[in-house]
Amino acid sequence: MFIPYTVANPLLTVRIPRLLPQRGQVLVRAGDSVAPSQIVAQAVRPADFRIVEVAQELDLSARNTPSCLKVERGQAIQEGEVLAARGGLTSRVCYSPLTGTVIGVGRGRLLLEAQAEVIRLAALVPGYVVESRDGSGVVVETVGALIQAFWGNGREGYGVLRMLVRDPRHPIRASHINASAQGTVLIGGSTVDEESIAQAIELQVRGMIVGSVLPSMIPRLRKTRFPVIATEGIGNLPMSMALFELLRSLDGREAAVSARIGDRWQPMRPYAVVPMPTHAAPKLNPDLPLKAGDRVRILGGEYRARSGTVSRLLEGLIQVETGARLPGIEIAFSESERVQVPQTNIERLL
Repeated sequence: MFIPYTVANPLLTVRIPRLLPQRGQVLVRAGDSVAPSQIVAQAVRPADFRIVEVAQELDLSARNTPSCLKVERGQAIQEGEVLAARGGLTSRVCYSPLTGTVIGVGRGRLLLEAQAEVIRLAALVPGYVVESRDGSGVVVETVGALIQAFWGNGREGYGVLRMLVRDPRHPIRASHINASAQGTVLIGGSTVDEESIAQAIELQVRGMIVGSVLPSMIPRLRKTRFPVIATEGIGNLPMSMALFELLRSLDGREAAVSARIGDRWQPMRPYAVVPMPTHAAPKLNPDLPLKAGDRVRILGGEYRARSGTVSRLLEGLIQVETGARLPGIEIAFSESERVQVPQTNIERLL
């Protein structure tokens, strides 16, 4: 049977697709050497238009709205700039949702045109272009450690890894983040809270790797400008020990973090890549059958997020809580702790 897998490997040959969200121009060719910050492709996102219901936001009639406007037709505006305001006991303010130009005024509304956006796609990792895809992007090959995650906030960044905690059960706290965190990618054990994110933004942190994120933090993290990835996904879970130990061994090294999550057309998982100064490394082979000695992580139930080593594949079937009987394996967390779980409740750590 097929066993899903997560990559958590200290040395691999990794191929990273760098794809534009829409067709554009590729700036490098196959065989070119690239640096992390080098722009490899770019595209122009057409101007967007937005209607702002000023009268509605100020609770005024359309006839009384013009006297409250702070902008006029043809005026350039910035995101967050005041478009209109009314005073009195029930003062209200209407802000611009974008950077652009006011192109229409009337009937209590404003029509705004956003600036055309130039999307510049960086290589993100040092390496070589092994494939150039006409108008859509490139594939960059590098050698280093690769750690895949289950959740990300959609951002990308590059910085020096800095381990903040000693145990995978410990969350990142604001007290952990001081001036030495500037320009780094912080590593925690379990979760991160609002106060820690605010502190990280103030100190210009470049990324965060944690075990999990609470559902209540997701809207805040999606607005955060640096990448945040969670190795175990959504919830309040400690980081898997196997991933924690690997990241701890990489403390102090430069890392590229992509918190992008793909879709049905471009499947993608968030990840961190730590480049290594070598040109030779093995490639993954996820099609090999599961065997004793393989590293695995449990996906659900009492032992969710715990990782260990396959001690043996069970010959018979094991019964699960639902009463179903399924193929199982025995996993060793340590010399003295072993558990039996169905194969459908695990993933391989490659």
